[in-house]
Amino acid sequence: MRVGIEGHSCSNTLKKRIPIKVKEGNVNGLRELVRKMTTTQKDTFRSGYGNLLNLLEVDVQIPAISALVQYHDPRLRCFTFHDF
Repeated sequence: MRVGIEGHSCSNTLKKRIPIKVKEGNVNGLRELVRKMTTTQKDTFRSGYGNLLNLLEVDVQIPAISALVQYHDPRLRCFTFHDF
């Protein structure tokens, strides 16, 4: 009896592509609200919520998010790349 691991081709191990629709939200109103905040208000907000306001300045790359979703494994809570 021969013991071994059966080889799988790439087509067998790759998941089917997940069709997702990504919608970029309009955060201009929130950005304007933050601009109107005083330094004291921003410091108070940071003490309660950390650097959450900095996320308003992050440039979201929709194609990158769409590509990474294909490799996310919710059971493991990480990204799994089968070829690496």
